Amino acid sequence: MTASGDPLFALHHIGIVTAKERYHDVVATLLGCLGGVVEEEGGDDKLDILGSWIQVGAGLRLEVFAPRHRIDTPITRYLAKSGGGLHHVSLETTEIGACKALAVAGGAAIVGESADHDGWAEHFIDPAQTGGALLHWMQRI
Repeated sequence: MTASGDPLFALHHIGIVTAKERYHDVVATLLGCLGGVVEEEGGDDKLDILGSWIQVGAGLRLEVFAPRHRIDTPITRYLAKSGGGLHHVSLETTEIGACKALAVAGGAAIVGESADHDGWAEHFIDPAQTGGALLHWMQRI
């Protein structure tokens, strides 16, 4: 909680990785099965991915993404290891420093962070500490 009593963070989106060949089918399935709406499509040059943001239900957003190429990236390594599926849970905050301090004070290892990844400050907790879940905090800058 913040000093005002507001939550320190809230669910922003859930990320799903798929192979490039299955990307369009996965997006179509999620749209059809969940009655979702594509909010945005595009990519991320830093991660070399193609992605879609899909709004489903009340306030739930899914990010579906696939590698553009077969170069070595964290995403292609994850896909090779897992075959795809649930990749991360992203939590939005206006207090990224406080969230990081709380995580570190609780014993978390930060495995990645960026002061500016496409307009977002972010950090990740080592999934080895969270039962395999990659938790991602993000703050718009």
